[in-house]
This record gives sequence, C-alpha cells and structure tokens, in this order.
Amino acid sequence: MNSEEIYRPTPNDVVNVLRLLHDNGVSVQNSKKAYAELQQYQANPSFCILLSYVFGAEACPIQELQLSGSWIQYRRLAGITLKNNLEKSKYSLGLVAVKEAARCTLSVLGNPSDVRIARVAAQIIVKITALTSFGWWQECGMGNLSHLLLNELFEAGDLRTLSALYTLQYLMEDLPKEVGAASKDIIERVVTLVLDQNTKTNLQKAAFRMCFNIYEQAEQLDWNVEGLSPLQTGLTAASGTFAGVCTVLLEQGCGGDVPLLIQVLRSCAIMLEYLDYFTPMPDAEMTKLIDWWIRRTIDLVSSRVDVGEYNLQLKTAAMDLLTAALKLYDRMGGNGPISFLMEPIPLMLPDLVQALVTCVPMSIEEMNGILANDDYRLRDATAVNYHLNEASKDISEDTFMDDDCGAATLRASALRCIDALCVFSSKETFPHLIEQIKILWGADRQLKEASIVLFGTIANGCYTEIELTVPDIIRQLIDTVMSLSEDIFVVSVAIWSLSRILEWAFICDEKILSDIVAAFVSRMQSTSKRVQQAAVSALNTAFVTGHNMGATARLVETFPYLSESIIACLPIYCDGNLSLLCDLALHLIAVAEDLNITSRIGAAFKSNRIERIKYFEASYVALYINGVPNTHVDKDIFSIDRFVAGFLTRFPDSETSLKILGVWHAALKDAAERDIREDEDLLCNMMLTCCNFLGVTSTAALTEWSRQTQGSLASLGFQFLVTLPKQTVKSAAVTLLHRLLKFIGKSAYPNGIGEKLLVALTSSIRAIDDSYDKLDLVRLITLMVEMYFSEFPQIASVAFAAAVDALRSDAYNDSRWLFSQMAYDICHTLDAVPGLLVQSRPDEISRIMAQAENTCDKSSATISLMNALLSAEDIAAAIFPDVMRLIYSWQQAACNFPGTREKISSMLLFYSSKHGEQLREHLSALHPNLREMILSTYSIS
Repeated sequence: MNSEEIYRPTPNDVVNVLRLLHDNGVSVQNSKKAYAELQQYQANPSFCILLSYVFGAEACPIQELQLSGSWIQYRRLAGITLKNNLEKSKYSLGLVAVKEAARCTLSVLGNPSDVRIARVAAQIIVKITALTSFGWWQECGMGNLSHLLLNELFEAGDLRTLSALYTLQYLMEDLPKEVGAASKDIIERVVTLVLDQNTKTNLQKAAFRMCFNIYEQAEQLDWNVEGLSPLQTGLTAASGTFAGVCTVLLEQGCGGDVPLLIQVLRSCAIMLEYLDYFTPMPDAEMTKLIDWWIRRTIDLVSSRVDVGEYNLQLKTAAMDLLTAALKLYDRMGGNGPISFLMEPIPLMLPDLVQALVTCVPMSIEEMNGILANDDYRLRDATAVNYHLNEASKDISEDTFMDDDCGAATLRASALRCIDALCVFSSKETFPHLIEQIKILWGADRQLKEASIVLFGTIANGCYTEIELTVPDIIRQLIDTVMSLSEDIFVVSVAIWSLSRILEWAFICDEKILSDIVAAFVSRMQSTSKRVQQAAVSALNTAFVTGHNMGATARLVETFPYLSESIIACLPIYCDGNLSLLCDLALHLIAVAEDLNITSRIGAAFKSNRIERIKYFEASYVALYINGVPNTHVDKDIFSIDRFVAGFLTRFPDSETSLKILGVWHAALKDAAERDIREDEDLLCNMMLTCCNFLGVTSTAALTEWSRQTQGSLASLGFQFLVTLPKQTVKSAAVTLLHRLLKFIGKSAYPNGIGEKLLVALTSSIRAIDDSYDKLDLVRLITLMVEMYFSEFPQIASVAFAAAVDALRSDAYNDSRWLFSQMAYDICHTLDAVPGLLVQSRPDEISRIMAQAENTCDKSSATISLMNALLSAEDIAAAIFPDVMRLIYSWQQAACNFPGTREKISSMLLFYSSKHGEQLREHLSALHPNLREMILSTYSIS
C-alpha cells in the first residue's frame, strides 16, 4: 500500500484491507489493536483509493474469499473508514485520491444497493464537498452536484431519491454557510414529495423527516433577528411552506400513520418559533392553525384511546407542542399571533388538566425499575467500547425514545405543561388542579407522590392562590421528609417541592427556613441515590437562592451540622451525586467564616482524594494499558479536584496545587501518547482540571514549573486543538492554552508554537458558529495579539481581524452577554496595541457595550476604548453617535467605578472642543431629565 501517484488495487491489497475492516467492525474481539493498525494508513492516498474501490464494488472482488459477514457490511465499513480518512487527513491525501473517492462514491450514490450504503455515500459526498467546493464536481467533469441531487436523483424514486435526501440533509447540516439561502429552495423542493400522492409512503416520510431534522438542528444556531445568516434567511423564508405542510398532514390524520403524526407534532412545536415569519395569514388559514395545532392537540392529550406501541410518544409530543405554545405566549407577553392560538385553551381546561394529571403517577413497574438501581453502592453503568460514530439522524426509519424511558418522559412532559398552564392562567387553572391534588394526597404511595410533585409544580405559577395554605403544607412536607418510614419516592419529591418555595421561606421567620434545611440535611446520608440527589440538589438551591436574595447569612446556623453531613457523605457518594456534593461543599466554604468548619472540610477532601486517585489510576490502567474489556475509567477524582481547586482559591497553597497539576499533566501526556480519542469526556476533564490548578498557583511557581517541563502542557493543548475533531475537546484545549498564557506569560509556550497557534485560531474562529466557543477563541486570540504582535504583526493582525469579525451588536438574551465579553477583551487589546483601533470596529463595540450591564469589566473596557479613541481623533469623530450611546448607558453609575467618570469626561471634553455644535445638537435631543443628569455628572458647561 505504498503511496504512489497512480495506484491500482491488487488482489493482495484487497485481501489485506478486508482483513482490517473485519477486525475493525465485523469482529470486535481485538478492536483496539486493529484500530491502531488502521490508523497507520489514515493519510495514505493509496489506502484511500483502495477503500474507494471496495466501497464501490457491488460484490466481493475476490470471489473465492470466504467472508464472515455480508458484503454490504464490509462495503459500509469501507465507506465509513473512507469518510473518516477524508475528514481527518484532508488535503494530505492528494487530488488523485480525492478524485477517485469522488468518482466511486458518486457512482454508488446514483445506484445504491442498500439504504445503509446510500447513507454512507451521502456522507462521503459531503466530506469531499467540504474539502473542495460545490463547483469542484463540475470542474472535474463529474457533473453539476446540485442538479444531480435536486433533479436527476430526486425524481428517480426509491433508493436514488433517498440518496438525494440524505445528501441534501448532510449538506445543510455540515455546510450551512455554503448552502446559505438556497436552503429555502431545498426545503420547498423536498416538501413536494411529502404532498405528492404518487410518492411512496417511505419516501414521503423520509422527505418530511429531512425537513424536520434541518429545522431542529437550526435551533442550535445563534439567532439574532436583525442579522440572520444566509441559512437562517432561507429557513425563515421556507417556514410558511413547511408549516403549511404540517397543517395539511394533520388535516389528513397523517394517513393513520402514528409515527408520522408524532413527527408532525414535534415539527409544529419547532415551527412556532417561526410564527412571526409566516404570519399574518388569511383568516381561514389561521383558523386551521388554531384548530389543528392547538384544539386537536388538546383532544389527543385528553383522548382515552390507546394507539398501541406509540401511545406514550404520541401524548408526549402533543403535550410538548402545547407547552411550547404556552411558553411562547408568556415570552411574547401575550402579544402577536401566538395570542390567537391560545383561544381554545381556557375552554378546554377541565379535560386537559385531568388528562395531564392522569399521566403524573408512576407505575409500579417504573418504581421497581428505579429501585433496582437505587442503592448508593451501585455505580452508574458505563461502558467504553469502540464503535462507529454516526451522529446524523436516519431519515429512512422511525426513531423514538426507548420504552424504558417513555413513561418517565411522558410524566415530565405532563408536568411541564401543567407548569406552563399555571403561568398562562393561574386563576383558571388552579381550581381544576387543587381538586386533583386533594384526591391524590391521602392515597397510596404512588398517588401521594403524584400529589406532592403536582404541588411543587404549581408552587410558582399559582403562588397567589396557594399563599394562605403554604405554611400548613410546608409542615406536612417537612414531616414527610423527616419520617424514616416514608417511601423514598414520596420523600424525594417532598424535598423537591420544598426547594420550589425557598424564596418564600427566606422572607419568612427564620424557624421555617431552618426546619426546611434541617430536613434536607437529615436525608443526605440516605442509602437511596434518589433521595441523596434530591437532598443535596435542594441544599445547593438554598445557597443559590440565598445568594440571589442577599440572604446567605440566614443559613449560617446550619453550617456546623451541614459540614458534618458533607464529611460523612464524602466516602460513600459517587458519580453524579458526588459532583453535587462537591458543589455544596464549595458553596459552604465560599461563605463560611468559621475556619474550624472550612479546615475540617478541606482535610476530609484531602484525605478522600488519596483513595479516589487510586480508583482512577487502577481503572485507567485496566482499560488503556491492559486492555480489559467492558471497563470504564472512574472519573470521581475530577469532582474531588474541582473542590480542591476551589478550596485552594480561598486558602492558597502553591506546593499542593503544583503537585496536583503535575499529576494531571503527566496523565494528559500519557493519554496523548496512547492516542486516546474516543473518551472526549476524559480528555476534557484532564485539561479543565489543569486549568483549575493553574488558576490557584502563584505565578513564580508556575513559571519555574513551566521552565522545568519545557512548555510541555502548552504543546499538549496545541496538539489536541489541531488533531482531534471533537469541538468539546478543542474548546477545552483553547481554555487550557488561554490559562497558560494568562497565568505564566509567553514563557508557557515552547518556541515556534505562537505563530502556528495564531494561524490555527484564525482558521478555527471563522469555521465555528457556536457563540460560547467563539468567546473562548476571542479571549485566546486577543491575549496572544497583546503578547505576540511585535513578533508577528501581520499574522497577529489577521487573527485580531478574525476575532473582531465575530462581534454582533444585534444579539439578545444570553448571546448579548457573550458578545459583550468579546468586546471587552478586544478593548483590552487596544491598550497594548492602539494601532489596531482602525480594524476593531469601534462603532460596533460601542453599540454592544451600550447594551451591557454596568460592571467592572465594562468600566475597564470603556476606559480602554476611549483611550484608543482619544489617540485617533478622526475615528472618534466618525463614530460620535455610537460613543454617545455608550456614554448615556452609564448615566450616573460611572461615578461608582474608579476612572470611568473621568475618562468619559475627557471624551466629552474632546467632543465639546472639536465638535461642539454636534455635541450640543445631540444633547438637545435628549429628554430634559437625562440631559441635565449628563451635564451635571460629567461637568459639561
């Protein structure tokens, strides 16, 4: 399998690759060794051609060879391996290999023998398009890809049509920027299959599922209504068409196809978010929407007819649609077209509430299933197995939740819908609910549990209605929690319900709050994992609520016995409950002033860490060194070290932190040498734990440690960033690299890494859509620009421009906060490199910061931005309105942040002296009260 420019597969090579495929998928007895062997050929062009040959062969090319599986299985594995090689090796495969992969795959796509083969072929086509372009196919003489998909294959029927649908879906998922506004044409073309009565049912459903999958995935995009991306523009333009198809299918009863009906209901829930884009509509169409999306959906929830195996999923989908509509109504303040959709709900409340309540009690089978795994000594089941990861959804078949979780999901959906109804109309909803609660309250454990969880659910939305009875109910719930003979299901929901009314408890007499917390603490040492989780979660909620209300002091009297319970629970908790316990311990040490309490907790964790690290090491060695099958890495140590790092934040000890940092540095290095890729959670935990201990170690100690290790940790971070495909791992690597540079400086990076890293970051930030990931990249880029600009001015300028391009001033909610943080980092860089102001989009930065809350970070950024503007008067003049908007956003608050008022005064003095007429005109347009406040605060004459 030597890499040659022109390679022709030989029988011997075919036999060898089939053996490799056999060992990597057909048989998994020695999969790790076989996988390592397969990796050796990853970037080999000849191997790529050989895989293409096997994937394109209708039958085994070696007729006399005895296979241990079907030929389709071998072809599929060859295709998946080819796809993975194209994704990982990219351009290193060379044009010849990529062309051959394209030729063979295009042939398979046009004549697939099996749906599984069609799906893999579609994925390969998309990977090749990502490497090249849409136009590349025609340039290479293979035809117009768009025409092939939307016309030739789309109209061919059967598997060829399915091939086209697969490819179109994956193109929109993987290449949203390239597809752009053409998504409208694709959606509108695909839905013609759904409505065409001559289309086979399986293709109709596949076409609908494809549209659903695209709109569902689009929910993960960053939506900014004033600046939609081309893909979002296309999807919004096609939303009316797809919503109309949903309505038609509901009118037709989906032909009696319950799985399709479930998919349609889920689609309607998503399309509610597009309501403003396809309304207003004719009255007749709106009437249909109200009737089929809401009124008939309520009928589905209320119906006693059992539709068989899909009954739970159908009711869940119907409830989720109603909940989505109710939440949208609340979010829009009852305004807009959503208000019309709510019309049937008040009239149908009695039957709807009764139907929802019926879904709340757990069955005996559910309870027994939970009890079977509820003992605290049983670890959460986890297995690490080599598997072929195909994340995209299969449009060729119905895929729904497992039966095991169906009932639990139905109950959760019912409770969410009840909660939304209470917020929507508590006065009308409460009477129907309270009657149901009274009926259930005194019954057996199933019904009592249901009544208590219903009370907790309505506690917020119906607070006014239950206010007078809250004290009595709290006493009953406390007694329930404290009763050692009470059922664990009843106890756990009683704890949860009490946590729902903690705000009320904080403003009442101290005894009620103390009694509630004491009840929570009394159950921390339960042998039930379910009760443990409820108790510790409730205590965490108590600390968060107290902090938000500025009333944490109300909890101080509970600290002594709470700390003792934490210490007692530490050796016996594991998995998720241990993580919650560590959160609770961190909450406590953050506010406890009694050093006896904090030192005892710290000593307990230090002692427990010795045992937990042994468990980690033993499991790691068993899996990754000894290859013991069906084992998993014990990751509880990461929860413990998260607490230890938090403890060291308050009580620094560089010797301890450096020792632990060294342990995780060595572990990360070993993971890299063993090429551990499949356990991304392990890699992320290792890197983020290193980050935590970097932050609690003195700069001097870190600098010396980095010198001794020759910047090895930064090299590992860079390696994971550029070689591993998972975005979660890349994000952790970016965070690690940022912390190293922040806490140590340039000496943290080995020689030569700075320039390469800036280039890699520039490429990464342009390819990523997630705003959280962009924020991490902006932080690292801006810090690197500050430190490396003098060495690599050209590369640093390009990287800085890429970071600036990520800014958007039209964001809202969480996105607005993210973009404000990016703006602050960019302003900080202007302090170090003022010359970058011209490419920093200061007008955009000013608008973003004007919308942000007045904080220390905003103060620092404001000072930095205005320093830069005062040294570039032309730019300051050009963006005058935006700077004034930023100034107005401070109002009088600038006086509370050192240096901010003075810097704003300097900015206004500049405008007054150089652009006085413009400033006076701008100020005269303000409300008199605001104008007077600005003039007096900043001493403008």
